[in-house]
Amino acid sequence: MKNRLFPVLLLLLLGPAFAQAQANGLRITVEERNGELAIIGSQGTVRELIIPAEINGMPVTTIGQGAFTMRGLRNVIIPDSVTVIEEQAFSYNEITSLIIGNNVTTIGQKAFFSNKLERLVLGESVSEIGMSAFAQNILPEIVIPASVSYIGAYAFFMNRLRMLTLPGSVIIIGEGAFSTNRLHTLVMENGVEEIGDGVFYNNRLTSITLPASVNNLGKKVFESRNTLRSSQPPVDYVTERGEILYTTANNFDTYYAANGNKPGKYTFTREGWAFEG
Repeated sequence: MKNRLFPVLLLLLLGPAFAQAQANGLRITVEERNGELAIIGSQGTVRELIIPAEINGMPVTTIGQGAFTMRGLRNVIIPDSVTVIEEQAFSYNEITSLIIGNNVTTIGQKAFFSNKLERLVLGESVSEIGMSAFAQNILPEIVIPASVSYIGAYAFFMNRLRMLTLPGSVIIIGEGAFSTNRLHTLVMENGVEEIGDGVFYNNRLTSITLPASVNNLGKKVFESRNTLRSSQPPVDYVTERGEILYTTANNFDTYYAANGNKPGKYTFTREGWAFEG
């Protein structure tokens, strides 16, 4: 069947924006794909958005490339009917709160790039998180569901994450995926295999737990950039209690290799990295 396009009026259903939505609703364009609908474009500017689970009796299963780019969005809910969010679908908005339904499996490249995310709920079926999907936001925390197997390069680059647990379902983590955050505690469960270059570069890590499953650890994975002027002490880490930890020549890569790439917990002290077993 040939694809058909339907211009429809998407009413906003959250809070006080409802009345405004009735007068100034967001106009979207959907495309039929074998009895299912993909939202492929939109016009207008709104703040609150609930994606409809169906339109004209057909399920909405795909949010297309760039469908909601630059629409002034602040709060977004994606229903369980949706399975795919394509690249740049919601990039360059002001989204602070995002709930992704339980049937989304793929989140495309830069899907939520350059927003203001403070709250993110990932559905239970997400398996792939694309390159830079959530880069340049302000997330303080994130729960990665056990369905995720692949996290693309720079997926969470430049957020404000402080603690992170990666489930054993995650097999591959792309280059710089969690770089330039505020991580101090990192736990990777058994199952993680490939960790790309600089995945955790430029954080504040003082506790790292590595599983036995890791078979490929990239370069400068845990290196921290010194942001102070050279005339000051080279402070790279500050503990939760405010204690200052100084860098040493004993960087993690060197220490990890010297200890036979042993799995277990590593901590950063005033003397450098130490293996706790």
